[in-house]
Amino acid sequence: MNLKLETEFSKAPILQEVDALKKQIDDMRPLPEDLEGRVMQKLRLDWNYHSNAIEGNKLNYGETVAFLMEGITAKGKPLKDHLDIRGHNEAINFLLSIVKDARPISESEIRSLHKMILVEPYEVDAQTTDGLATKKRINLGEYKTSANHVKTATGEMHYYATPEETPAKMQELMGWYSEANDNEDIHPIVAAALFHHKFVSIHPFDDGNGRLSRILMNLILMQKGYPPVVIKMDHRINYYSLLSRADNGDGWPFVVYISEEVKNSLELYVKAAKGEDINDEDDIDKEIALFKMELLTNIDVKDVRSLSIINNILALDVIPLINKLAKKIYQFEELFFNIDQYVSFNTSSRGTTDFESIEEFYNSEKFEVSSQMIEDLEYLQIVFECEKFKNSYNDFNIKVWCTVEFSENYYKVKSDNDTLVATKLYHERLHSSEQNLIVKSLITDLKNNIYKKLNQKSPESN
Repeated sequence: MNLKLETEFSKAPILQEVDALKKQIDDMRPLPEDLEGRVMQKLRLDWNYHSNAIEGNKLNYGETVAFLMEGITAKGKPLKDHLDIRGHNEAINFLLSIVKDARPISESEIRSLHKMILVEPYEVDAQTTDGLATKKRINLGEYKTSANHVKTATGEMHYYATPEETPAKMQELMGWYSEANDNEDIHPIVAAALFHHKFVSIHPFDDGNGRLSRILMNLILMQKGYPPVVIKMDHRINYYSLLSRADNGDGWPFVVYISEEVKNSLELYVKAAKGEDINDEDDIDKEIALFKMELLTNIDVKDVRSLSIINNILALDVIPLINKLAKKIYQFEELFFNIDQYVSFNTSSRGTTDFESIEEFYNSEKFEVSSQMIEDLEYLQIVFECEKFKNSYNDFNIKVWCTVEFSENYYKVKSDNDTLVATKLYHERLHSSEQNLIVKSLITDLKNNIYKKLNQKSPESN
């Protein structure tokens, strides 16, 4: 294999500067355990945060610190963002074990790291070859089965290896790495930086390739005694630009960039050894964020009951439910002389008030007290009365209903046999499937009551 370019890159003065700094630190070893620990903790937190942020993770720095150190999740942020952080952190632990055991990097190890950073399978939005919207399942530790080319900011398509090419391309990459890693004329930083670019250009997995490429680059560095590199979110545009230049055959600027970042990581050790502060100026913000996360750990309520909230529930949940119920129950009209429906409001201050509909409640003469009635509302019932079954000897009546109960932070929906169908926080909507359960429950009760009045056994009870 021709490694002439890699050998030429390895003669650059910047790499000699990095090695001089590394020697300065190595000469101070063994470093105090707490010093080594503080530096690695700083690098590790930065690495976790920035690597995920580059990929679009929405956790801020303080929330990342809180999640990694205390397991505290930031409410309102997608759980997957927390799983990404946790998975990336576990991958670093696995990486450290590889370094400690001096195990060679293999495709098997790469697949294992991929499983760790993604944590669990999930679906993402995708397009068919015809441009139609579809869903794509992201599997863990498996090479891609469909193309994952991306459209750039300029609207052009950037092409990675096809699914068919990927296994061979990965074998080729591992062969290149094995030779470069064993060649004493090739600097570890050159090997690490070029491995990163080659891996990204293949994009072997459906997702997680960016994070994994940075983990693998750092694994190569750490196996040779160098600290991990942190690609900061602020460098994102430059980082991608340098990778793009490497795509076009100009890989040296990217090697220089990685060399400078290794140098920055080494300088943390020098500062720590001199007793200087290695933390950033905004560390107080991290402390504040951690404190807030501790207080917000168990909070899931976005809204508390109010006039506007209850009105919102009535408009978006109750009225559609009434319409769906009425549509089904009025199919029994041929069996009864009359079917009435009404809504019964039960308040703590006024007791029970019945209205033919919610619209009547809003449009009635009592509208001026409706605000107070809603604020005092304990529950409402949607009631259907089927009057006088069309039989001269047995003209019975049947009533069915469902109940919506309101508390301070959530509401419950129950069928007429008091079976709980749904409990919802005020910012959550009643799903169509839940509405269907209520409808089915009331229709079943109506049928069973008819059978009972006719002294017949319901087929459902057989």
